[in-house]
Amino acid sequence: MLFLGDYVDRGIFSIEVLIFLFSLKLNYPKDVMLLRGNHETKAMTEHFTFREEVLEKYKEEQIYTLFLEAFESMPIACHVNGDYLCVHGGISPELKTINDIN
Repeated sequence: MLFLGDYVDRGIFSIEVLIFLFSLKLNYPKDVMLLRGNHETKAMTEHFTFREEVLEKYKEEQIYTLFLEAFESMPIACHVNGDYLCVHGGISPELKTINDIN
């Protein structure tokens, strides 16, 4: 399964969505791929609702920081079977090839 990003800022259950997806990845590491979308950035999570959601539910800035670290470790692209280049639609339109991404 390939997920293309924007897991947060879509309602009041972003944390629960992330925990579910991270659990899938941990249990099926070779079968689940999570790409980073444009909402998985510090700027976007502060502008929209994710940071606010984390602080409201956990009252800990450190938990928000840990989510940001997880986002930063996510790849922004995936090459599937040598046939498809998959990226989130919010990633720069200047990135058109694998070389551009590298």
